[in-house]
Amino acid sequence: MEYKKIADTYSEIKEKLLIKKDAVIKKNLELLQKTDEELLVLCEQLKTFDIKEAFKNFSQTEKIHLKDLAKEIKTIENNNEILIKHSLDVINELMSGILNIAKKDIQTYNQKGENCLEIDDLDTSSITEEA
Repeated sequence: MEYKKIADTYSEIKEKLLIKKDAVIKKNLELLQKTDEELLVLCEQLKTFDIKEAFKNFSQTEKIHLKDLAKEIKTIENNNEILIKHSLDVINELMSGILNIAKKDIQTYNQKGENCLEIDDLDTSSITEEA
């Protein structure tokens, strides 16, 4: 296995992960999906390489370069995971707020869809009380 092929694949994975990061930040779901699909293809391609065996034949400089690329990829992927987790937390909080509002509205009606709050239960303004 030649060094260039492996290094190019690692570099392409790094590039795709940076694109994925931008897609998450910009909330571009189409680009995120496309990038994930491309990353899957690249990861499958990496599985076909016998990197351990090829690594034995690389020069020290090539080994260091590949290790550095692998570290960068890991760092970018960790950052992407944090961004995605944060995005999901924000979405969950938003959904909880929406569901709480809907739940309060549902409680004011009975099964027939009639308003079940009695007039005495409603807060009346001072103008209505004086009239």
